[in-house]
Amino acid sequence: MISCERFMAELGEYLEGDAAAGIRRQLEEHLSHCRTCWVTYDSVRKTLRIVTDSACFDVSEALSESIVERVMARVRP
Repeated sequence: MISCERFMAELGEYLEGDAAAGIRRQLEEHLSHCRTCWVTYDSVRKTLRIVTDSACFDVSEALSESIVERVMARVRP
């Protein structure tokens, strides 16, 4: 089974549907056993849905990258 660190590294591609089939299966297996990663995944997924559905958030790429870096720094073990 993959580690939480590896899960977090692959989360973006998983959410975008770009993870290879083998990796996707490993990530889903990890999610079925790791409550911490499942909560993180679910929170990020819901947040992305809110932001994309509202279509009113227009931020620069630099700000977006900064936000992602700060979030990832807090969720990495």
